[in-house]
Amino acid sequence: MAKSVHIIETAKKNIKRNRWLSISTVFVSTIVIAISSLFISVAIIAQKAIDYYEMKAQVIVFFKKDAPEADILTFRDKIFNADLIEEIKYISQEEALGIYQQDFADNPDLLSTVTADSLPPSLEVRAKSVDSLLGVIETINKEKETNAYIDEVMYFKDVVDNLKTLSNIINIGSVVLISGLLIITFSLIRITIGFNINAHKEEIQIMHLVGSPDRFIR
Repeated sequence: MAKSVHIIETAKKNIKRNRWLSISTVFVSTIVIAISSLFISVAIIAQKAIDYYEMKAQVIVFFKKDAPEADILTFRDKIFNADLIEEIKYISQEEALGIYQQDFADNPDLLSTVTADSLPPSLEVRAKSVDSLLGVIETINKEKETNAYIDEVMYFKDVVDNLKTLSNIINIGSVVLISGLLIITFSLIRITIGFNINAHKEEIQIMHLVGSPDRFIR
């Protein structure tokens, strides 16, 4: 107990003697912790956004309204690649109408003017990963050249790629910045310790001369 009190009292004296250096060390340490927490939080949010978009349909193939369902399903089976594609979902005109009604349930004016016949059937394609998405898009675009029933192909690769790029920048930037701040913090701590050692150099030498053990000196 007495030793603990002695350590605390000694620490207080050292802080008073090197007040500004001690304040600087505490300030930088606090900044490091705050910035680290901020960057970690942002990185987690960015990764969750990437995961969200990866779980959604990344490619939507819209067909002409008069496209036979059998031909659409044949196209689905033709482009399916188990190595690249996680799921292909067929959305009929009736299902498209149901989705439309859910999305615009609060706007009766829009609902009254739309019927199933006015909406196109589609295929929603979800790749296994963003990295395999390019191969899926290339396959669909190649088939589109010979398939007269395909009206439009929409894909969201750019959104996911931008999120991945942003996430990588955040991760690299946070590592560099936090590493730099940690180096500064440790440098300040070493300088503080050095000042304290120099301040008590004579006392330490005297203690060694009188035979005090290192444990007591610490």
